[in-house]
Amino acid sequence: MESIPIYKLDSNCVFSAPTKQIFDSQGTQYFNRSIAFHRIQYFISKYTQLIQEENIPPTDYTSSNDTISGVSKIINDLIKLVEETPPLPGPRRYGNLSCRQWHKRVDDNINELFEKYLTISNTKFNKDQLFLELIYYFNASLGSPTRLDYGTGHELSFLAFIGALDMLNLLTDISGTDILFIFNEYYRLIRKLILNYTLEPAGSHGVWGLDDHFHLIYIFGSSQWCPENADMTEPSISEPKFKAPIKPVDILNKNLIEKFKSSNFYCQSILFILTVKTGPFPEHSPILFDIAKNVHNWKKVRSGLLKMYMVEVLNKFPVVQHFWFGTGFYPWINSSTLMKLPTYELAPDDNNTTYTINKPTDLSKSGSKKTLENMLNTDKEKIDPNSCVTTTINHGSNRAKQPTLSSSNISTRKQARIPNDMLRSSQMSSEGPTAPLERSTNMITGMNPPSSTSIRHSILRTNRNSRNNNDRTSNNLSRFRNNANDSK
Repeated sequence: MESIPIYKLDSNCVFSAPTKQIFDSQGTQYFNRSIAFHRIQYFISKYTQLIQEENIPPTDYTSSNDTISGVSKIINDLIKLVEETPPLPGPRRYGNLSCRQWHKRVDDNINELFEKYLTISNTKFNKDQLFLELIYYFNASLGSPTRLDYGTGHELSFLAFIGALDMLNLLTDISGTDILFIFNEYYRLIRKLILNYTLEPAGSHGVWGLDDHFHLIYIFGSSQWCPENADMTEPSISEPKFKAPIKPVDILNKNLIEKFKSSNFYCQSILFILTVKTGPFPEHSPILFDIAKNVHNWKKVRSGLLKMYMVEVLNKFPVVQHFWFGTGFYPWINSSTLMKLPTYELAPDDNNTTYTINKPTDLSKSGSKKTLENMLNTDKEKIDPNSCVTTTINHGSNRAKQPTLSSSNISTRKQARIPNDMLRSSQMSSEGPTAPLERSTNMITGMNPPSSTSIRHSILRTNRNSRNNNDRTSNNLSRFRNNANDSK
């Protein structure tokens, strides 16, 4: 059987409304093994190389690709909706409530806009099911109507949306200019939303982060000033023919970034920071300042930003927990085994919370799938102790915790099957495999209050976590200093 490239859709794939699969940090680790993760990596690499030595086209640019033109028209209609939905008067630090009204108007019109501007006729997939996933990723890229914020996770969703169009073979003839044009249209809409409705930064690290709202835009901006066909990670040995008009250190010169703001994403994003923030640049944007001072060519800037993106965006639970998975474009499937990845599913039950861990399903074996409910309700079906165990974890909190071994003093009203690899991680805990469960029982029953020793250990862990958070800046800054030293 001929293998299909990771970025190609299976001819037999079925589309469905995306669902939440990442509920805690363990889900983030499974995400790294998924087909969705590798497809995202592929499209980042593809578009980053495609825009090398290219400038952002003017806003009146007309693409020869009908899909790019259609998406541009959708975005322009949404910009008009922003102008028709003014912010509510009155002081408010973050999140004008009028933004929710705008999101509601988008939800009411988005299906009609997609039908009007996007022509998807050269596909054998079900169009209604396909639009379920497409529209979800597009809507998810517009910020959160609930939290009234915008961050790198929403930016990731727009990349996923463009990648989905690519997988449908609707972007086969696009150029780097087309990619820059459509992302520029998107960022134009997002900046209008941020300024109009004072959207809160989603999951921002404050001054210790790269940017309050964006990250991918800096990768694209630095790649624009990299020589064509340059390697993504290794420095070039030969002298490139293409030379960037300015060096990384020149972004500290406001006159220069004003000059190149219309043609380069990096300058565009720096200028936006200077618009929304006051005070010295080294104080409110120390990471960007350190990059400018210590990294001497754009290729090393791009390399460092890509590594940082993998760590600070694609491997951060607060970011990727909001990235949902369908069954077509970005499935929750192991890229190596083609089995469905485990899921930590939250199911509130009265005052307790039960976490259900779904056993991986081998999708290559048709007819062998059995639901967890059927397996638990069938008397004749015996659970293999070598493959999993059954346990219930009851918490008074909605915060997901690492599943562990069952304990005799824990309620077994509901059960879940936990693979052995999860149990091994639990057994490695310094407190013992049943400690979290015992603490949960104590909280529910009021028996066996924690000892002074456990309280002291808890305080020590809290202090240690605080020190780790304070070290975040030095780790991020050292990453770029090392890149700078390598380039020398």
